[in-house]
Amino acid sequence: MNRVIDGIAAGDRACIRLGIEFIEEDAKFPFGKILKANTARALRRTSLSEDQKERIRRRVFAMLQAGVIPHEYREYAKLVRRIGFQLAKLPEVDPANFYASRFHHYFEQAAKEDRSGEAIDRIEASR
Repeated sequence: MNRVIDGIAAGDRACIRLGIEFIEEDAKFPFGKILKANTARALRRTSLSEDQKERIRRRVFAMLQAGVIPHEYREYAKLVRRIGFQLAKLPEVDPANFYASRFHHYFEQAAKEDRSGEAIDRIEASR
């Protein structure tokens, strides 16, 4: 997986596709937390198609809604903030789940920083 992460950093389309599939996977892997966090970090630094961005948003927000907040979720949240999201698509969470509530608040704050109500990828918006 480290080679795939290197490929993502180099902009390899096949590696980007594998990286997205990897973060969508629920199965446990040896060193999975580190590898998934590194994959999300590499994806954050590359250009993605709108379809790929939507797949990532769906995955990250589905995890949030289900209350599944693994170690690597922090990198997932940064990735979603980087690629942009609509505040209206942010799911409701169980307020009793501290970590889900914490990341829900994180996304709300990110959306408030953008005056239009959407967190927008500032790099692609400037192109």
